Amino acid sequence: MIFLTFLVIFDVISTTLLLWKGAGAGAATEANPFMNYIVHQPLLHLGLKLMFALFTIIVANIMERNYKGLGTRIIQVACAPYMIAFTVNLFWLMYSDKLLIIAQR
Repeated sequence: MIFLTFLVIFDVISTTLLLWKGAGAGAATEANPFMNYIVHQPLLHLGLKLMFALFTIIVANIMERNYKGLGTRIIQVACAPYMIAFTVNLFWLMYSDKLLIIAQR
């Protein structure tokens, strides 16, 4: 559960940095049209994502009491998209300038 919370925080930080950096030539945009407005307001973005994480943790705890092991699976499934998003954001933060230079050649 703590891992999910850290992933959410790292996702928000990396998304904010990537949009602020602009992926070199302003190529970074939010892929989710519903989040497009929210991601440009970091505190709102963080608050919304943390509320989702809290809701997921509450549901996982309730389900764990009723069905042993299900709460753990819910947390694992919730972590997967955040791990992917953070990995992609980190990749773009580290290599976007180099990739744009290669693409322009």
